[in-house]
Amino acid sequence: MNLFYKRLMDSTEDLLYRVRIYDRELKKCDEILQMDEAYGQLRQAFDAIDSRNESAMERVAAKLQQMRQRLITMMEDLLHAA
Repeated sequence: MNLFYKRLMDSTEDLLYRVRIYDRELKKCDEILQMDEAYGQLRQAFDAIDSRNESAMERVAAKLQQMRQRLITMMEDLLHAA
């Protein structure tokens, strides 16, 4: 398994966890729940993909990067409001 993809997966999970914690007033709870479900599906797909299937890994990585961008934006919004 490529270390880059594993780090991307783990850091996205950590970012999702942190956004969940910072959303104390539950302003974004619905979107966080949807992202949590999507992350779970991506994690299952990631674990099922053969590490030699580079194109499938790249598709999962692209989705994770999109998710990370949204999570970063959400975190900025939550921190700005705090």
